[in-house]
Amino acid sequence: MKSIFKATAILSGSSIISILVSLASAKVMALYLHPAGYGYYGLLQSFVGLTVLAAGMGMAAGMVRLGARAASQGDEQTIAGLRAGAWLVFAATGLLAFLLCFAFRATLSRWVLGTPDKGSTIVWMVIPLVLTVATNVQVGTLNAHHRIATLAQYSVGNTVLGAAINIVAILLWGIRGIVPGVIVGAFGSYVLSRYFLRRAVGPIRVRPTRRDAFQAALSLLRFGGPFTLSMLVGTGVQFALPIIILHLLNTEAVGLYKASIAISVGYLGFLVTAMGQDYFPRVSAVKDQPKELARLINEQQRLVLLLSIPIVLGMLALVPFLVPLIYSRSFLPAVEILEWQLIADLFKFSSWTMSFVILARCASSVYFLTECVAGVANLSLTCLAVRFFGMPGLGIGFLAAHFTYYLVVRTIIGREIDLVWTSRNKEMMLAAITCAIIIRVLPSTPLASLRTGLALSLTLLSGTWSLYSIWQEMGRPTRVSSLRSLFEKR
Repeated sequence: MKSIFKATAILSGSSIISILVSLASAKVMALYLHPAGYGYYGLLQSFVGLTVLAAGMGMAAGMVRLGARAASQGDEQTIAGLRAGAWLVFAATGLLAFLLCFAFRATLSRWVLGTPDKGSTIVWMVIPLVLTVATNVQVGTLNAHHRIATLAQYSVGNTVLGAAINIVAILLWGIRGIVPGVIVGAFGSYVLSRYFLRRAVGPIRVRPTRRDAFQAALSLLRFGGPFTLSMLVGTGVQFALPIIILHLLNTEAVGLYKASIAISVGYLGFLVTAMGQDYFPRVSAVKDQPKELARLINEQQRLVLLLSIPIVLGMLALVPFLVPLIYSRSFLPAVEILEWQLIADLFKFSSWTMSFVILARCASSVYFLTECVAGVANLSLTCLAVRFFGMPGLGIGFLAAHFTYYLVVRTIIGREIDLVWTSRNKEMMLAAITCAIIIRVLPSTPLASLRTGLALSLTLLSGTWSLYSIWQEMGRPTRVSSLRSLFEKR
């Protein structure tokens, strides 16, 4: 577990810097664009993200799943074939994406932006689409080689560069700067990822034959096809939600939702990064060892809870003050949405410790099933909650969907490797959910005035416990083995 803490610490440092830079960018956008303009920016982001999922064909994840073991064993022939095959797939999907977006630009404009008059904007978005797919291929290659420090450096550099480009574009042209900002930002990400890949891994030293490249491309497609379908019905729904909110409510509601989701995703971004760039390669390398997988899941779950619980409780305590500080007072309606999303994060990160194992070990159809359930639950429960609760339903539906997803992946992984949670993990999860719900419902009771003080007290207690537990693991090297033995017994 000590190595997991170390990798997470490296990635956390970069993520904290990225979060601070993102906050500066969000502040500028909020002041100059207001909720409606911020919603327009979010709609373009959603379109690019959704089309990148389709055009990317899961190549970044495929590079990790198919190349992590080869990279660890120094099998340059396999890695070279995968890299060449990935660019073949990229060329084909990029061309297809351009043709489709050009042919259906008016229809896409009506669906994405609510008007058929923005067809040219849709065509311009093909540029960041293609550049982002290329960037993901290069980042996936770094991930397959498990270059944790390099990935952290890229993350910081990419965030700083992207924020600087967006800020300059918005300051110069206001809402008209959104499109050029998105395009130039994607180009900067591509150049940066290419630089770090050449520096950390270098060019392809072994020239694969055409046959090897085509076979690797087919292998990536065999993995990427079901994976992409899984992502489209899971993560794809999350990208599509702002577009659906546009048609359910309005552009201002999209801006409020994007503001809340940006905080919900961003404040624990280091955990997402650590899972994808450290945890996923680890479980992929031992995907055929059920007992080792169960141990890794429990270790990762414990790490996730130790880090996330005090942060989630602290965010719940301060969110009424943070939203106007990060954005502006016009974004205050996002507070109620965000509070429900913060509670959902406890289930979201816990479920990811299991879903990465499903991705690494199980058949593609099983992963597709889990993502399909997630997508359907997210879409249907959000629409239902909005119908009954209005704008706060965006947060309530988010919580209901992630709780449903947690139950599904827990059932699947329990049957697959006979996973049993340690007693400490169960106790921490139950305590976290109880505290979060108390903080959320307290304003509806006669004790509403105690909410902030109680929330901060619970944050302090959980933070102290987390620091003590981490210190036990990291601060006493001589006891690591005995602690690990005790941990495994429990």
